[in-house]
Amino acid sequence: MTQYAVVHGPRSGRRGAGAVGVQISEQLRRAGQEVLELETGSVEGAREACRTAVAEGAEVLVAVGGDGVVQLAANSLVGTRTALGIVPAGTGNDNARSLGIPLRTEEALQTLLHGRPRSIDLIHVDPLDRHVVGSVPCGLDALIAARAATYPRWLGAQSYTVATLPEVVRLRPMDYRLELNDRVLETQALVVAVCNMPIYGGGMRIAPDADPGDGLLDVLIIEPVGPRAALGLLRGVFSGRHTSHPAVRVERAARVGVAGPELTAHGDGDALCPLPVTCEVVPGALQVVVPAS
Repeated sequence: MTQYAVVHGPRSGRRGAGAVGVQISEQLRRAGQEVLELETGSVEGAREACRTAVAEGAEVLVAVGGDGVVQLAANSLVGTRTALGIVPAGTGNDNARSLGIPLRTEEALQTLLHGRPRSIDLIHVDPLDRHVVGSVPCGLDALIAARAATYPRWLGAQSYTVATLPEVVRLRPMDYRLELNDRVLETQALVVAVCNMPIYGGGMRIAPDADPGDGLLDVLIIEPVGPRAALGLLRGVFSGRHTSHPAVRVERAARVGVAGPELTAHGDGDALCPLPVTCEVVPGALQVVVPAS
């Protein structure tokens, strides 16, 4: 028997994470598992419930919802022995996609019951003092994420696609100063994304070679191109083919400082804080339950 704590909110996610959370809790109990259900009405309430459940011995903390719920749960687990389980029920579900966790609820349940633990890195973001699981967009991609967050939840992952065109129309290069470990790179760019996972933005393979277990962050930079070329790159990003374009470069570092335009960095689909930010990899910070094969 495994002790599961299941965190969800009634308003989280496009599919009603509250209902999915209740369903998962019931099915885990039917499978003979011990389950503590953590339904809360606020973010701070969810954080406190997660911390309490972990302190009381939960072996797996199950995040039912989108990438924001996954991030909240992950921040409760750093430095503990409790593993993270993920049941995707959000808008993008990009961390689940990156880790190969099924998007279908029944298949995600089977992963919880029969999966294996995988050690992954996290991104520690200063000055916010928060851990991000997937990526920290700091350019055009952050503007798209901010616009997508204002759209109706029923759009799901398509909200990122719908949000792209208005931002591409307003396209402008921005000046950045990047600190990559001990090296400084000053450049103009449209997109700057610090990635631990390969996928973000509702299925975009923005950093196709990113490995959340290699102790490094992949920094994807798209240098200035025109609107037509930008749309072509955005089409290619769903397959990961964009990295062969001459305007695209990928740097790798354990510590990345991003300064430049007056933009708000995002992380796991949520707004974090205005630039500048410092992103530092935390190797092996978390155990996640992933499919056994």
